[in-house]
Amino acid sequence: MIAQAGEGLPGFSSRDLPLAVGSVTGVRLWHVDMPSAEAVLNGNPGPTAGLLTGVFGGVWGREENVAGCGGGEASPPCDLVPGPECGCGFWAYWALRYAWRCHYYWRAEVVGIIQGYGRTRIGTRGCRCGKARIVGLHVRPAEPDPDSEPPALHHDDLVKVLGSYYGVPCYPSLAEMLAANPLTADYLPRRQRRLATSPTLGPTAPARPAPAFWMLPRGLTGR
Repeated sequence: MIAQAGEGLPGFSSRDLPLAVGSVTGVRLWHVDMPSAEAVLNGNPGPTAGLLTGVFGGVWGREENVAGCGGGEASPPCDLVPGPECGCGFWAYWALRYAWRCHYYWRAEVVGIIQGYGRTRIGTRGCRCGKARIVGLHVRPAEPDPDSEPPALHHDDLVKVLGSYYGVPCYPSLAEMLAANPLTADYLPRRQRRLATSPTLGPTAPARPAPAFWMLPRGLTGR
């Protein structure tokens, strides 16, 4: 595992950090491909790729997921994923509030824990991994919105579909999920390590949009 920071990315310090043995455990959020999930619930085969998608549309499958780099208009794909100055790799965080910081996660339906391993770049708020697997999920209760259409799937149906499809526990609460799957807290600053056990997603006020260089045009296949 490469114990280097993600240079130029907020929360990923510019100094090297100690080597993590084996794997790391982080939290992240996903959107659900609702039509595909509904198809699975109705007994149809559904997609072979997966039901959960990342920030930029990368699909998460069962078992092991292997990240790739899409490169960019002026840059070729990284030879080794995750690259030092790229956005490629599977992102995960050492605390829920860090995962919840960005505007594109506000309406994410699912929070989950991943085990990351292989080539990994580690920072003070999270990591980018070359390989990852989902180990636990929590489906967020839908917030009623009188201006929107009812959700395609009820909460209990979505829990059933995702738990069965991915073969992992779907926990009724964030606190239970974190208790069963402790996050890697070794790389958090000492005064912030308590955040790794906090089931609070973040403040009720909307999070600030991510800086522009978080949304790099390169390497988005693993995000």
